[in-house]
Amino acid sequence: MNPLSFLGDDRLRTATVTGAHWLDHVALWRPLDPDLLVTGEHETAVLLLGGTFDLVGGGTAWPARGARKDVFGGRPMAVYLPKHTEFRTSKGLGEILLLAARQPLAREATGRELLAKKPLLPLAGSGKSFDPNSGEWMPAETFPSAPESLPPRRFERITVGACTLERVFAPGYKAATLSVDEVAVPAGASLALRDVPGRPASDEVLVFVRGSGADQAFVAAGNGDDVRIESPANQPTYAVFAYAGKAR
Repeated sequence: MNPLSFLGDDRLRTATVTGAHWLDHVALWRPLDPDLLVTGEHETAVLLLGGTFDLVGGGTAWPARGARKDVFGGRPMAVYLPKHTEFRTSKGLGEILLLAARQPLAREATGRELLAKKPLLPLAGSGKSFDPNSGEWMPAETFPSAPESLPPRRFERITVGACTLERVFAPGYKAATLSVDEVAVPAGASLALRDVPGRPASDEVLVFVRGSGADQAFVAAGNGDDVRIESPANQPTYAVFAYAGKAR
C-alpha cells in the first residue's frame, strides 16, 4: 500500500498519487465564500463531508446541497465533474472531498455515438436534451459530458456485517474511470474490503480514512483485497473507497 501525504493550507490540502495509472490526487477543500476550483484534465468525484452549500458545476446550479454536520452525521451527497469543469461554492461553510482520476484514451466517436455523449438540442426551460440513442428527451445532467448532482436517494445501501456502505458512484454510472463507496465503521467493528458484495472491478483503489487521529489516505493495487478498516472501541471510523479503472 502506498501512503499519501496531504500538503497545503487550511483551505485546500492535496495528496498527489505517484506511480498510479488512473488515480491522480485526493483533496480536502474547505471553501471560502464564494470559492472556485477547476478539474483540469481529470474527472472528479465530489463528496460533501459536512456543511451545506450552493453549488455550480459548469453551468448547472444546485442550491442548498448537503445536509450533514460531519461524516458521522447522515447520508452523503455527491457531485460528478467531468474534466475541464469549473466547480463553484457559495453561501455555506463546510468540507468537501475531491477524488480525481485520469480517463482512458477513447477512440474518436462519430455520428450517433458522438451526439449521445453530450447534450443535443437543449429544450429551453426544461433542463432536458435529446438523446439520439434512445430517441427520448433526457435530463441534461445524465449525459457523460455534463456535471451531475447525486442525492442520497440515488445511492444503493449495502449491509456488510455491522456496517452500512453507501454506493455513491456505482460501476454502471457514467464516470469513465471512477466508482466510489462510502462507509462509517461503528466503534469496535471492522470492515474488510474483500467482503463488500458487488465490489467494483478496478486496477487501483484509493482509500481515505478519518477517525480519532489525523486523516489518512493510501493507494492499494487491484481490488484492494488486503484493505481492512478497524475502528477503536470508543470511536467510529469513516472511509471512502475510490475504485479506478473500470472493467473494459
